[in-house]
Amino acid sequence: MIKEKDLTNAEQNVKEYLQDGLLTKNNSHSEFVPFYIKNAQMSLQIAQYLHKLSTDKEYKKSANFTEDFECYLWVVVTSYYSMFYTANALLAKTGLKVGEKFAHRITEDCLLFYFIKNNKLAKNLLETYKETKNEVLNLMNLNEEQLLKEFQLKAQELIATFHYQRNKRGQFQYEITSNAKQHIAQLSIDRAKNFIQEINKTIQKIK
Repeated sequence: MIKEKDLTNAEQNVKEYLQDGLLTKNNSHSEFVPFYIKNAQMSLQIAQYLHKLSTDKEYKKSANFTEDFECYLWVVVTSYYSMFYTANALLAKTGLKVGEKFAHRITEDCLLFYFIKNNKLAKNLLETYKETKNEVLNLMNLNEEQLLKEFQLKAQELIATFHYQRNKRGQFQYEITSNAKQHIAQLSIDRAKNFIQEINKTIQKIK
C-alpha cells in the first residue's frame, strides 16, 4: 500500500538522483520512447513464449525439450522487464531518462513522484509493478543492482539460458509446487499485460 511517507521519500530521492546525475531531464529523451516500447513488447512476447514452452507438451516436444521442462522463473522475470521498460517509456515521454545505476529503484521513485503524487496514474498500477519486482527479487534472492546486471537480457541471450534453467537448483524450481509456479507465472503475464495497456494509454495522452 502506497503511503504519504512513500511519496515524500520519493520526492526527496528524485531531487538527489537529479543532482547526482543518476536521473537526467531533457526533452530530447522522448526519442527513447519507441526503444523502450519495443523492448517491453519483446519481453512480454518472450514471457508468453516461455509460458507456452513450460505448459504445452506438444510445443516442448517440437522444440526438443523434455516433457518435465519448465522455466516459470523466466516467465516472471521477463514479465517484470516488460513492465520496467514500459515504465521507462512513460518517463522518457516526459523527458526523463534513468541511468543504469539503481535503475529499478529510481524508476519506481519517479513513478511515485511524477505520476502517483500528481494523480496521473492509479495507485494500484504502481503497487502491481512493485509486487512483480519484489517477487523477482525474492525468488532469485537478488538485490536490485544484481537484478539489473543479471537479467537485462536480449532475446537471443535468453535462449542460451534454457540449459542453465533446466539444471538450476533454486528455491523457485524445487521448493514450490509446479501448479503454484504456473499460477505465479500466469499472474505475472496478466499483470504485465494490464500494466502495459494502461501505461500506453497514459503515454498517448502526454503531448
